Amino acid sequence: MVNKLKLIALFSTLIVSHVFAQDVEKSWDDAVVYIPGKIFTTSVNKITVDKPMPVVIYLHGCTGIYRPHDGSWGTFLAEQGFIAILPDSMARPGRISNCDPRAKGGTSAFPSAYKYRQEEITYAISQLMASTWADKKNIFLMGFSEGGIGVAQSTHSGFAGKIIMGWTCTNKSFPDFDGIFSSKDTPVLAIASINDDWRAGKHTEGRCADKAQGRSNFKQIDIPGSQHQTFGSEEAQNAVKSFLNQYKSK
Repeated sequence: MVNKLKLIALFSTLIVSHVFAQDVEKSWDDAVVYIPGKIFTTSVNKITVDKPMPVVIYLHGCTGIYRPHDGSWGTFLAEQGFIAILPDSMARPGRISNCDPRAKGGTSAFPSAYKYRQEEITYAISQLMASTWADKKNIFLMGFSEGGIGVAQSTHSGFAGKIIMGWTCTNKSFPDFDGIFSSKDTPVLAIASINDDWRAGKHTEGRCADKAQGRSNFKQIDIPGSQHQTFGSEEAQNAVKSFLNQYKSK
């Protein structure tokens, strides 16, 4: 009877592991990809380049890939010579939004969202390491809003740099969301509006710069105004371009 129970437990574990692998895989398989020199988007299984190229993994916000904003960043990154890969967290079965854009805040409707984002980063890294088209020395992580939280919470090593957008690295109520959790030697760029209307007057009000003590490779860009999105800022675009060029290995 004991052996039978052990076998059942083992089989259940294998099923869970298999489901998990298939689940997170969907975020990668449905990723939107922008390639330097091409004006159209493609998918990860159709990437063809002449030689390994630098890559930016870009994490979208809480409502999914929003082409006018996230797609603009994807195109911009490709114009800088990077393959931009936007994993689609919403492609995972049962995944729903964890925010209310009208109220400009979180809803806790899907509290596993933040765990999902870390799983998606881990899976993306594994796929890049196994690819022939990614320059392994030049992989960057970039995220906006909920994706920016994912970047701030990431402890993944091996990235040439990390870019946090639309997030303050601050949460006065929940320590798991308060700070930047990558190693101190990881270059970090943070970009957010000074009076971001998703953050102003709330427990997430603040600046990533306030959480960057001991980071010599850190820079904060404060965009004037209250706009949550970042691509419309020329200063933000210039900062991203400069950051990528500064920390990309030649």
